[in-house]
Amino acid sequence: MTVAKQKKAVGGAGAPLKQQAKVRTNTTKDSVCKIDVPVVKFADLWASYVTGNPYRDPKSGKVPLGYENQCAIRMSATLHKVGIEMKSFTPANVMVKSGDHFGRILLDGKFTAVRADQLGSWLRKQPFCGLQKAEDITGRDWVSRVQGRTGIVMFDGYWTRDGESAAVASGGHIDLWNGEKLTGFGTGLRVQWNIVIRGIWSDFRDSRTILFFPIQ
Repeated sequence: MTVAKQKKAVGGAGAPLKQQAKVRTNTTKDSVCKIDVPVVKFADLWASYVTGNPYRDPKSGKVPLGYENQCAIRMSATLHKVGIEMKSFTPANVMVKSGDHFGRILLDGKFTAVRADQLGSWLRKQPFCGLQKAEDITGRDWVSRVQGRTGIVMFDGYWTRDGESAAVASGGHIDLWNGEKLTGFGTGLRVQWNIVIRGIWSDFRDSRTILFFPIQ
């Protein structure tokens, strides 16, 4: 029996997930079966990006309390649209910060991340083909380090939730980056001119961690 591995797993907290495909056996000695694994392309993610608030109460149609910030949900829904079902988005594959809980919901029957940092933790394991190794681009010059490149960017700890001080800010964001801007309206100007609007746009450069996941 031949088992073809899609990705090679290596040690470490950010080790790629071990993925396998089963093939039917045959009677030919030393035969090899080639398995073509679809590669996720950035252009497909950008074209399929889910906007608005995809997670709503099925009865009222309103956004449930506590789910007002849906960036991780939008990114998850976008991955679903290009064929990534996120079956491996489980507590075993996600680092949860001390004091936090594992955030996951079901959206159209598929696992969906709730928090940006936890989705970023899962992405560090390179759970699908086409997603390259995470790069730490933390710093006030983060834009210059991803200019002209495409992928997913995750910001952590740059805006404050209710009751938090700036020193312990836990708010984050995860989004697509097309080489010049994020998906939201006006983000090109926002990142190029570092525009901050109190209560609406916080400064990405204040993030404690910024990770970039290249996707071509």
